[in-house]
Amino acid sequence: MLFIKILSKLPFPILYLISDFLYLMTYHIFKYRMKVVRGNLKAAFPEKSEKEINAITRKFYRNLCDLVVEILKTLSLSEKELTKRVLINNIEIPLKYLSAGQSIIVLTGHLYNWEWLLSACMVKGKFPIDAIYKPLSSKFSDKLMLKIRSKFGATPVAMNDTLREQVKKKNIPHTLAMVADQTPLKNEIQHWVKFFNQDTPYYVGADKIGKMLGMPVFFAGMKKIKRGHYEIYFKKIAEAPYQGEGFPVTDQFNKMLEEEIRKEPAGWLWSHRRWKHKKVQGAE
Repeated sequence: MLFIKILSKLPFPILYLISDFLYLMTYHIFKYRMKVVRGNLKAAFPEKSEKEINAITRKFYRNLCDLVVEILKTLSLSEKELTKRVLINNIEIPLKYLSAGQSIIVLTGHLYNWEWLLSACMVKGKFPIDAIYKPLSSKFSDKLMLKIRSKFGATPVAMNDTLREQVKKKNIPHTLAMVADQTPLKNEIQHWVKFFNQDTPYYVGADKIGKMLGMPVFFAGMKKIKRGHYEIYFKKIAEAPYQGEGFPVTDQFNKMLEEEIRKEPAGWLWSHRRWKHKKVQGAE
Protein backbone atom coordinates (compact mmCIF):
# COMPACT_ATOMS: atom_id res chain seq x y z
CA MET A 1 0.00 0.00 0.00
CA LEU A 2 2.92 2.35 0.73
CA PHE A 3 4.14 2.06 -2.87
CA ILE A 4 0.63 2.86 -4.14
CA LYS A 5 0.48 5.95 -1.92
CA ILE A 6 3.87 7.15 -3.18
CA LEU A 7 2.80 6.51 -6.77
CA SER A 8 -0.39 8.52 -6.25
CA LYS A 9 1.64 11.58 -5.24
CA LEU A 10 3.39 11.78 -8.61
CA PRO A 11 2.29 14.73 -10.78
CA PHE A 12 -0.14 14.05 -13.59
CA PRO A 13 2.44 14.44 -16.40
CA ILE A 14 4.53 11.64 -14.86
CA LEU A 15 1.47 9.47 -14.29
CA TYR A 16 0.44 9.86 -17.91
CA LEU A 17 3.93 8.79 -18.99
CA ILE A 18 3.31 5.66 -16.91
CA SER A 19 -0.04 5.30 -18.65
CA ASP A 20 1.69 5.52 -22.04
CA PHE A 21 4.03 2.72 -20.96
CA LEU A 22 1.07 0.63 -19.77
CA TYR A 23 -0.58 1.18 -23.15
CA LEU A 24 2.54 -0.13 -24.89
CA MET A 25 2.48 -3.22 -22.65
CA THR A 26 -1.25 -3.97 -22.73
CA TYR A 27 -2.00 -3.15 -26.36
CA HIS A 28 1.16 -3.85 -28.32
CA ILE A 29 3.01 -6.51 -26.32
CA PHE A 30 0.76 -8.55 -24.00
CA LYS A 31 -2.48 -7.74 -25.89
CA TYR A 32 -4.43 -7.80 -22.62
CA ARG A 33 -7.90 -9.29 -23.26
CA MET A 34 -7.59 -8.29 -26.90
CA LYS A 35 -9.77 -11.17 -28.08
CA VAL A 36 -12.55 -10.16 -25.66
CA VAL A 37 -12.34 -6.46 -26.58
CA ARG A 38 -12.39 -7.02 -30.33
CA GLY A 39 -15.08 -9.70 -30.06
CA ASN A 40 -17.32 -7.35 -28.06
CA LEU A 41 -16.77 -4.46 -30.47
CA LYS A 42 -17.50 -6.57 -33.54
CA ALA A 43 -20.67 -7.95 -31.95
CA ALA A 44 -21.83 -4.46 -30.91
CA PHE A 45 -20.92 -2.70 -34.19
CA PRO A 46 -21.31 -5.21 -37.04
CA GLU A 47 -21.66 -2.28 -39.44
CA LYS A 48 -18.17 -0.91 -38.69
CA SER A 49 -15.16 -1.72 -40.85
CA GLU A 50 -11.99 -3.42 -39.59
CA LYS A 51 -10.25 -0.05 -39.72
CA GLU A 52 -12.93 1.53 -37.52
CA ILE A 53 -12.82 -1.35 -35.03
CA ASN A 54 -9.03 -1.02 -34.83
CA ALA A 55 -9.28 2.71 -34.15
CA ILE A 56 -11.84 2.21 -31.35
CA THR A 57 -9.71 -0.58 -29.88
CA ARG A 58 -6.58 1.58 -29.72
CA LYS A 59 -8.49 4.46 -28.17
CA PHE A 60 -10.13 2.13 -25.66
CA TYR A 61 -6.75 0.84 -24.42
CA ARG A 62 -5.45 4.39 -24.03
CA ASN A 63 -8.51 5.30 -21.97
CA LEU A 64 -8.15 2.13 -19.91
CA CYS A 65 -4.54 2.88 -19.02
CA ASP A 66 -5.39 6.48 -18.14
CA LEU A 67 -8.18 5.12 -15.91
CA VAL A 68 -5.69 2.99 -13.95
CA VAL A 69 -3.37 5.88 -13.09
CA GLU A 70 -6.24 8.29 -12.45
CA ILE A 71 -7.87 5.92 -9.98
CA LEU A 72 -4.59 5.57 -8.09
CA LYS A 73 -4.13 9.35 -8.15
CA THR A 74 -7.42 9.68 -6.25
CA LEU A 75 -5.62 8.77 -3.03
CA SER A 76 -3.71 12.08 -3.05
CA LEU A 77 -6.12 14.20 -5.08
CA SER A 78 -7.47 17.36 -3.46
CA GLU A 79 -11.07 18.55 -3.73
CA LYS A 80 -9.85 21.62 -5.63
CA GLU A 81 -7.96 19.54 -8.21
CA LEU A 82 -10.86 17.11 -8.58
CA THR A 83 -13.45 19.84 -9.21
CA LYS A 84 -11.10 21.42 -11.75
CA ARG A 85 -10.85 18.15 -13.66
CA VAL A 86 -14.45 16.91 -13.37
CA LEU A 87 -17.21 19.37 -14.28
CA ILE A 88 -20.84 18.65 -13.47
CA ASN A 89 -23.23 20.29 -15.86
CA ASN A 90 -26.63 20.04 -14.18
CA ILE A 91 -26.28 18.74 -10.66
CA GLU A 92 -29.17 21.00 -9.70
CA ILE A 93 -31.54 18.35 -11.15
CA PRO A 94 -30.84 15.63 -8.53
CA LEU A 95 -30.04 18.21 -5.82
CA LYS A 96 -33.59 19.56 -6.08
CA TYR A 97 -34.93 16.26 -4.76
CA LEU A 98 -32.25 15.81 -2.10
CA SER A 99 -32.74 19.36 -0.82
CA ALA A 100 -36.45 18.63 -0.48
CA GLY A 101 -35.69 15.61 1.71
CA GLN A 102 -36.11 12.98 -1.02
CA SER A 103 -33.54 10.20 -1.42
CA ILE A 104 -32.65 9.27 -5.00
CA ILE A 105 -31.01 6.54 -7.05
CA VAL A 106 -28.27 7.40 -9.56
CA LEU A 107 -27.30 4.79 -12.14
CA THR A 108 -24.25 4.92 -14.36
CA GLY A 109 -22.19 2.52 -16.45
CA HIS A 110 -18.50 1.76 -16.85
CA LEU A 111 -18.02 5.02 -18.74
CA TYR A 112 -14.56 6.66 -18.74
CA ASN A 113 -13.61 7.29 -15.08
CA TRP A 114 -16.68 6.21 -13.10
CA GLU A 115 -14.66 6.40 -9.86
CA TRP A 116 -14.07 10.13 -10.34
CA LEU A 117 -17.75 10.50 -11.17
CA LEU A 118 -18.58 9.22 -7.69
CA SER A 119 -15.94 11.41 -6.02
CA ALA A 120 -16.97 14.57 -7.89
CA CYS A 121 -20.65 14.10 -7.04
CA MET A 122 -19.76 13.60 -3.37
CA VAL A 123 -17.72 16.80 -3.30
CA LYS A 124 -20.19 18.91 -5.27
CA GLY A 125 -23.43 17.56 -3.84
CA LYS A 126 -22.50 17.41 -0.13
CA PHE A 127 -25.33 14.91 0.53
CA PRO A 128 -24.47 11.35 1.67
CA ILE A 129 -23.85 8.79 -1.08
CA ASP A 130 -24.06 5.02 -0.68
CA ALA A 131 -21.85 3.52 -3.40
CA ILE A 132 -22.83 -0.07 -4.12
CA TYR A 133 -19.96 -2.40 -4.93
CA LYS A 134 -19.11 -6.06 -5.44
CA PRO A 135 -16.41 -7.14 -2.97
CA LEU A 136 -13.24 -8.22 -4.81
CA SER A 137 -11.65 -11.62 -4.31
CA SER A 138 -8.25 -10.01 -3.62
CA LYS A 139 -8.23 -8.60 -0.07
CA PHE A 140 -5.54 -6.06 -1.00
CA SER A 141 -7.45 -4.80 -4.06
CA ASP A 142 -10.71 -4.70 -2.13
CA LYS A 143 -9.15 -2.67 0.69
CA LEU A 144 -7.53 -0.30 -1.82
CA MET A 145 -10.76 0.33 -3.75
CA LEU A 146 -12.73 0.89 -0.54
CA LYS A 147 -10.16 3.50 0.50
CA ILE A 148 -10.37 5.21 -2.90
CA ARG A 149 -14.18 5.20 -3.01
CA SER A 150 -14.50 6.61 0.50
CA LYS A 151 -11.76 9.27 0.03
CA PHE A 152 -14.22 12.15 -0.39
CA GLY A 153 -16.89 10.85 2.00
CA ALA A 154 -18.93 8.33 0.02
CA THR A 155 -19.99 5.19 1.90
CA PRO A 156 -19.19 1.94 0.06
CA VAL A 157 -21.97 -0.63 0.60
CA ALA A 158 -21.57 -4.29 -0.37
CA MET A 159 -24.18 -5.34 -2.92
CA ASN A 160 -25.75 -7.93 -0.60
CA ASP A 161 -26.32 -5.25 2.06
CA THR A 162 -28.02 -2.76 -0.25
CA LEU A 163 -31.67 -3.26 0.70
CA ARG A 164 -30.99 -3.41 4.43
CA GLU A 165 -28.97 -0.17 4.31
CA GLN A 166 -31.58 1.66 2.25
CA VAL A 167 -34.42 0.70 4.59
CA LYS A 168 -32.28 1.80 7.54
CA LYS A 169 -31.65 5.21 5.90
CA LYS A 170 -35.09 5.74 4.37
CA ASN A 171 -35.64 8.97 6.39
CA ILE A 172 -32.20 10.41 5.62
CA PRO A 173 -31.90 12.20 2.24
CA HIS A 174 -29.10 10.45 0.38
CA THR A 175 -28.09 9.01 -2.97
CA LEU A 176 -27.94 5.32 -3.78
CA ALA A 177 -25.27 5.10 -6.51
CA MET A 178 -24.86 2.04 -8.72
CA VAL A 179 -22.62 1.16 -11.65
CA ALA A 180 -25.54 -0.72 -13.10
CA ASP A 181 -24.10 -2.49 -16.16
CA GLN A 182 -22.37 -5.29 -14.24
CA THR A 183 -23.06 -8.89 -15.21
CA PRO A 184 -25.10 -10.95 -12.72
CA LEU A 185 -24.06 -14.45 -11.76
CA LYS A 186 -25.91 -17.02 -13.82
CA ASN A 187 -28.15 -18.07 -10.92
CA GLU A 188 -29.01 -14.42 -10.16
CA ILE A 189 -30.37 -13.46 -13.58
CA GLN A 190 -33.94 -12.15 -13.40
CA HIS A 191 -34.20 -9.97 -16.49
CA TRP A 192 -32.86 -9.87 -20.05
CA VAL A 193 -32.78 -6.88 -22.41
CA LYS A 194 -31.40 -6.17 -25.85
CA PHE A 195 -28.13 -4.27 -25.48
CA PHE A 196 -26.30 -3.62 -28.76
CA ASN A 197 -28.60 -6.26 -30.30
CA GLN A 198 -27.33 -8.90 -27.83
CA ASP A 199 -29.47 -10.63 -25.21
CA THR A 200 -28.00 -9.16 -22.02
CA PRO A 201 -28.76 -9.98 -18.36
CA TYR A 202 -29.14 -7.17 -15.84
CA TYR A 203 -29.41 -6.74 -12.11
CA VAL A 204 -32.84 -5.27 -11.24
CA GLY A 205 -32.13 -3.86 -7.77
CA ALA A 206 -32.82 -0.29 -8.86
CA ASP A 207 -36.37 -1.22 -9.88
CA LYS A 208 -37.06 -3.21 -6.73
CA ILE A 209 -35.56 -0.80 -4.18
CA GLY A 210 -36.78 2.30 -5.98
CA LYS A 211 -40.32 0.97 -6.18
CA MET A 212 -40.33 -0.15 -2.55
CA LEU A 213 -39.04 3.19 -1.22
CA GLY A 214 -40.51 5.53 -3.86
CA MET A 215 -37.14 6.85 -5.03
CA PRO A 216 -36.72 8.85 -8.28
CA VAL A 217 -33.97 7.47 -10.53
CA PHE A 218 -31.38 9.35 -12.61
CA PHE A 219 -28.84 8.41 -15.24
CA ALA A 220 -25.34 9.88 -14.85
CA GLY A 221 -23.42 10.18 -18.09
CA MET A 222 -19.75 11.03 -18.50
CA LYS A 223 -17.74 12.26 -21.44
CA LYS A 224 -14.08 13.08 -21.89
CA ILE A 225 -13.17 16.71 -22.60
CA LYS A 226 -9.44 16.02 -22.85
CA ARG A 227 -6.92 13.82 -21.09
CA GLY A 228 -7.65 13.87 -17.37
CA HIS A 229 -10.69 16.15 -17.75
CA TYR A 230 -14.30 15.00 -17.80
CA GLU A 231 -17.85 16.26 -17.80
CA ILE A 232 -20.80 14.71 -15.95
CA TYR A 233 -24.45 15.23 -16.75
CA PHE A 234 -27.72 13.87 -15.36
CA LYS A 235 -30.90 12.67 -17.06
CA LYS A 236 -34.05 11.59 -15.26
CA ILE A 237 -34.94 7.93 -15.84
CA ALA A 238 -38.12 7.62 -13.81
CA GLU A 239 -40.09 9.01 -10.91
CA ALA A 240 -42.21 6.87 -8.58
CA PRO A 241 -44.65 5.34 -9.24
CA TYR A 242 -42.77 3.91 -12.23
CA GLN A 243 -44.70 3.51 -15.45
CA GLY A 244 -44.71 0.17 -17.25
CA GLU A 245 -44.64 -3.48 -16.30
CA GLY A 246 -41.64 -5.61 -15.45
CA PHE A 247 -38.48 -3.59 -14.82
CA PRO A 248 -38.98 -0.23 -16.56
CA VAL A 249 -36.08 1.52 -14.78
CA THR A 250 -33.61 -1.14 -15.89
CA ASP A 251 -34.99 -1.07 -19.43
CA GLN A 252 -34.68 2.71 -19.69
CA PHE A 253 -31.21 2.72 -18.15
CA ASN A 254 -30.10 0.15 -20.72
CA LYS A 255 -31.45 2.30 -23.54
CA MET A 256 -29.75 5.47 -22.25
CA LEU A 257 -26.45 3.67 -21.69
CA GLU A 258 -26.36 2.32 -25.23
CA GLU A 259 -27.11 5.79 -26.61
CA GLU A 260 -24.18 7.22 -24.64
CA ILE A 261 -21.78 4.48 -25.70
CA ARG A 262 -22.69 4.89 -29.38
CA LYS A 263 -21.66 8.54 -29.17
CA GLU A 264 -18.17 7.68 -27.84
CA PRO A 265 -17.60 3.89 -28.14
CA ALA A 266 -14.04 3.91 -26.77
CA GLY A 267 -15.21 5.28 -23.41
CA TRP A 268 -16.92 2.07 -22.24
CA LEU A 269 -15.29 -0.96 -20.58
CA TRP A 270 -15.11 -3.41 -23.49
CA SER A 271 -12.63 -5.71 -21.74
CA HIS A 272 -15.21 -7.48 -19.57
CA ARG A 273 -17.28 -10.39 -20.86
CA ARG A 274 -20.69 -8.72 -20.84
CA TRP A 275 -22.28 -11.41 -23.01
CA LYS A 276 -20.81 -14.55 -21.42
CA HIS A 277 -24.26 -15.83 -20.36
CA LYS A 278 -26.64 -17.08 -23.04
CA LYS A 279 -30.35 -16.58 -22.73
CA VAL A 280 -32.38 -19.74 -22.29
CA GLN A 281 -35.41 -19.98 -24.55
CA GLY A 282 -38.47 -18.75 -22.70
CA ALA A 283 -36.56 -16.64 -20.17
CA GLU A 284 -37.82 -13.09 -19.61
